[in-house]
Amino acid sequence: MQVLAFDLGASNGRAIVGEYNRGQIILHEVHRFENNPVKMNNYLYWDFPRLLFELKTALIKAENQGYKIQSVGIDSWGVDYGVLDDQGELMANPIHYRDERCSQGMKALLERYDEKTLKEKTGMDLVSYNTINQFMVDRYIRWDQAAAILNTPDLFNYFLTGKKLSEYSMATTTQLVDYEAMDWNQSLIQELDFNSSLFMPMTPSGTNLGPVKKEIVKELGIQTFDVISVTSHDTALALQGLPMEEDYLFIATGTWIIVGAKQEKMTMNEKVMEYGLTNEGGRYPSVNLLKNHVGLWILQESKRYWENNGLNIGFGEMVDVAREASINSIINIYDPRFFEPGHMPTKIQEYCKETRQQVPNTVGEIVRVIEESLAKQIAKTLSELEEAVNKHYKHVCIFGGGVQDQLLCQLIEKYSKKKLVFGSKEATALGNITEQFIALGTIKEEERIKVLEATM
Repeated sequence: MQVLAFDLGASNGRAIVGEYNRGQIILHEVHRFENNPVKMNNYLYWDFPRLLFELKTALIKAENQGYKIQSVGIDSWGVDYGVLDDQGELMANPIHYRDERCSQGMKALLERYDEKTLKEKTGMDLVSYNTINQFMVDRYIRWDQAAAILNTPDLFNYFLTGKKLSEYSMATTTQLVDYEAMDWNQSLIQELDFNSSLFMPMTPSGTNLGPVKKEIVKELGIQTFDVISVTSHDTALALQGLPMEEDYLFIATGTWIIVGAKQEKMTMNEKVMEYGLTNEGGRYPSVNLLKNHVGLWILQESKRYWENNGLNIGFGEMVDVAREASINSIINIYDPRFFEPGHMPTKIQEYCKETRQQVPNTVGEIVRVIEESLAKQIAKTLSELEEAVNKHYKHVCIFGGGVQDQLLCQLIEKYSKKKLVFGSKEATALGNITEQFIALGTIKEEERIKVLEATM
């Protein structure tokens, strides 16, 4: 039995075939590609047609390599969305969550509500990139002929199957879900004068949407397959790829670093408010308490800057020279300048100068400042989560690309005084593939941990 996971990240994407054989899952990467935003006039866009092309390329490659794909599952980062017109066509490319309009939308939202009221209504912290802030601006410029709004994975699912549905975990990143009703927050949608008819029915994670459209099978010259609406927010999905049964704290590492506690329902109290924690949907109907950190993005942007200036350096080499660097300066990773792309090393130097700290000059010193700053903030959030849920956790599981950064992992252990348990750097893909096998009946839900243990 073979399925395909299309794992779309904010900087790159890949397609991985998962093969279930004798109680374990074997992974085969069949396609990898970059995912870069495009600036056009006033907005920063995702190139959705290109990404759909990459998905079709992956399907062709899998077929040509002899795989018999039974189903496909698609996951991505949260918050971003596309708009369909009444003919079912994409009205425009989705705008990127790093686009400047997001802060304008948040300003408009806070003219309607105070922060405390809005947090209590939604269960989520107020951050500029949440979809609700995008809606505050986009409804005036993009919704005049709209018929449906779909988040990124649901948009792919629609073009594959023709079905307009909103998967639960991804829908929660809009900040417009009512966790008690486990549905769209209709009262808030109406208060904000959003068109409620644009919000598509919510579907539980792991729903089989049925077969791909015949037109796509004919176009690509491939065998038919089912489309599974997996837990499509990549962070939530990765938890399904961890062979852990006990309660645990988690650190998901990638362009973003998400630090969280796996919960069964929404958590809202004064500590959640004070520490800026947020509730996001996991696998339906669970709700994870977490905090999003500007993560490896700062390293990625620094690397891009150096390469643009003629210095070719890999992440491994960056970490190696950082080990040897001696500098105690720390940046506030929440400073808005580190959220925007471009000239990251210069921004770090400017911040240290403004705050009267030692200014890093070498690659090693700059990377060391980044790693120390990330590790200290992660350790702080781990402690805050324990306070918010009034519980001490034995295990902290770290997964994703950051598990390969030994310096960062060592610094997290140093500052948190907790031992890390290492999950797979492919946790998201494993979660995607496992959910597909469960939806197809190949694996029973109660067998998931056992299969993942055998796979690891």
